[in-house]
Amino acid sequence: MPVDDAATHEPNPKIMPKDSGKNTQAQLKKPFQKWRVIAGFSLLLGVNQFLWLTFAPIIISTQQHFGVGEFWANLLTLMFPIVFVILAIPSGRLLDHVGYKKVVGYAAILMLAGAIVRWLGMSQYWLVLVGQLLIAIAQPYITNAINLVTTDWFDKSQIATVTGVIMGGMFLATALGAFAPAPLIKLFGFSGMLLINIAVTAVAVLVFFIMVEEKPRRQAVVISLGEIESLLKNKRLWLISLSVFIAMGYFNGLSNWIAPILAPRGISETTAGIITAMLIVGGILGALTIPLLSDYLQKRRLFLILSTIVGAVATYPLLYTTTGTATLVTSFLLGFFLLAGYPLLIAAAEDTVHPSQAASAVAMLMMMGNLGGVVIVMIMQGVKATTGSWSYTGWVLIVAVVIAGFLVLQLKDRATVTRRIA
Repeated sequence: MPVDDAATHEPNPKIMPKDSGKNTQAQLKKPFQKWRVIAGFSLLLGVNQFLWLTFAPIIISTQQHFGVGEFWANLLTLMFPIVFVILAIPSGRLLDHVGYKKVVGYAAILMLAGAIVRWLGMSQYWLVLVGQLLIAIAQPYITNAINLVTTDWFDKSQIATVTGVIMGGMFLATALGAFAPAPLIKLFGFSGMLLINIAVTAVAVLVFFIMVEEKPRRQAVVISLGEIESLLKNKRLWLISLSVFIAMGYFNGLSNWIAPILAPRGISETTAGIITAMLIVGGILGALTIPLLSDYLQKRRLFLILSTIVGAVATYPLLYTTTGTATLVTSFLLGFFLLAGYPLLIAAAEDTVHPSQAASAVAMLMMMGNLGGVVIVMIMQGVKATTGSWSYTGWVLIVAVVIAGFLVLQLKDRATVTRRIA
């Protein structure tokens, strides 16, 4: 049956199995077990992000190593959002139907296989491309399990906090993926860098299978086409998805083009990299802090509005006026508030749909996020081509975050029903 957008999706205690209360109490009394699952899943998710960005910061080295043009070197990274958009909905449906332990486990093995193929074919561009493709295929099956893992082990009142912890780890992995490849190549060569990637991936896969477990399902979950249709008709989910579209597009656009935008002010690429690092550090701390406050106060909308206000106010001085320490502080504050809105949006999606549709809902968000990451980057490049200057492209980001503000203004908080332990 289609799910009502305005319904409160809590299990009916009258139809729960008699021992469900005991099971719930037992699980809630095992915080180590719950956080162990989160740690194992977060490590795998982070390593997937790390592998995705392997070639992003070393475009020139990649061109020289394989003897290919800029387009083919960029394709090793750009294929990920393209594959994600294609597989987002199918991966979400499979996760909802089969469960995350089995699906993510197979995706983890596929990711490890991709890392090995990259190393074996390190002198052949097309083999490395195949390895990246295998990792890209695994990505949506891992990423879209976020809500399933959190809702399986944590109370609804804790979802934003737990999601923030996961996303904080994801931002950290993104930062490492952006900065580690170059020094690794310098120390160990191209082959050594890819071999280290295999070792890191193997550890993450092993930890996942040891530490992550899934609660037994009371009954099989089958997602019908009607329920998928209900997601597409869910106005609140669309508002959240469009907000994620802008949020990911903003982050990708800023991180991709911040160096040429800042160049006319005499800011070097090295300094631009430091500014981006401060943005990500702020995002990590914000993802650990703001969702915790959101859960404590049971407010999503308030902090989402705050995130977009700071984003709209801070973007202009970051790109056009501040210098020195002020630029770094502005970048940190921007990351702290704006990137922290990402886990809140994912938690808001979980508040919106039936638990059996959690992975499908996240799949929709991630698909829109990856699409936004491509579209806004291309729009900024189009503005540069039209005006002949990178200076005007920053206004694309300012306009985008203002639109996001109007979207989150229309989101209303949902009442959270917490479990009570006798």
